[in-house]
Amino acid sequence: MKVINNQDLCELTQKSGGKFKVQSLVESYKFCESIASSHYENFPVGSILIPKKLRKYFFSVYAFARIADDIADELKDDISKRLNALDNLKIMLKDSYFVENTTGNPILLALHDTMKEKSIPVEPFQKLLVAFKKDILFTQAQNYSDLKEYSSYSANPIGELVLRIFDNYSEESAKYSDKICTGLQLINFWQDLSRDLTNNRCYLPLDILNKYNLTKENLHLKENSTNLINCLGEIYKYTSTLMLDGRKLIKLINNFRLKLEIKATIAGGEMILKRTKGLKEKILVERPALSKADYWSIIIKSLI
Repeated sequence: MKVINNQDLCELTQKSGGKFKVQSLVESYKFCESIASSHYENFPVGSILIPKKLRKYFFSVYAFARIADDIADELKDDISKRLNALDNLKIMLKDSYFVENTTGNPILLALHDTMKEKSIPVEPFQKLLVAFKKDILFTQAQNYSDLKEYSSYSANPIGELVLRIFDNYSEESAKYSDKICTGLQLINFWQDLSRDLTNNRCYLPLDILNKYNLTKENLHLKENSTNLINCLGEIYKYTSTLMLDGRKLIKLINNFRLKLEIKATIAGGEMILKRTKGLKEKILVERPALSKADYWSIIIKSLI
C-alpha cells in the first residue's frame, strides 16, 4: 500500500483511520508493513539484519515517520493545514484510546502497541514531529549548533528507537548513537545540496559561508570555486569527526545483528561522504551515487 494523495494523508491523521480503519492489531501491523515495504529508504526497517520477531515494531515506527514526513513535504495544502495535521498526530501519541482499543487508525494502534511492548516513551516520536514542523517552517542554520539541534529532533530519535527496540538503550549508548545519527543527517544534507538549492533551501550554516565569503546566491560562481571547496572541506571534516566519535557505540552493543547493522550504517554513511567529497564543486549540480563495488565494500567492512 502506498499513500499517494492528500485525502489519504488526512484520513491517517484521524483517530478512526478513515477508510484505512482496521479491526485488530494484526491488521494494523500489516498496514504499517505495507507502507514500509513501498519505501524503506535509509531506515533500518528494510535490513535483513533485523530479527523477524522485531520487524513489526520497526514497521510501526517507520510508518509513523513516513506519514508525518509526507504531510510535511507532500500534502498540497497551506502551511496551517499541514501543521494542524501534524498536531493531530501529536495528540494521538498520548491518546489512551489506542491503548484500550484494537480498532481505528492502523498506524497509531501499532505504534502504541510498540511503545507498550518495548517500553518506549512518547518523547522520541514527539521530537520527530517537531523536526517535520521545522521542515515546513524552514530557516537556514546560523551555525553548527543549529544543525545539531535540528538533528536532535530529526535523526537522533531514530537512533534511540532502534536501540530501545533491540533493548540496547542506555545513557552512554544514546550519547554515541546521537553522534552517528547527527553525522548521517549532515551527510544527507551535503549529498542533497543540488536538490535543496533547487528548492531554495541551503543547509550550509551561515557563519561558515560568511567565513569563506560565500552566500547561497554566489555558490555557483566560478571565481568562488576555491572558497567553495575550502568551505565544503571544513564541513566534511566536522561531519567525519562526528562519525568517528560515534563508532564507540559498536563496543557497547551486545546484540550481534544490531552490531552489524550499526557497522553497515556507519560504513554506508562514510562511503556516501567519500563520494560527496569526490564531486568537489560539482556537488552543487550532481548527487553522489554508490556503485555495486561500494555496497560490497560496505558489507565486507561490516563483517570485518
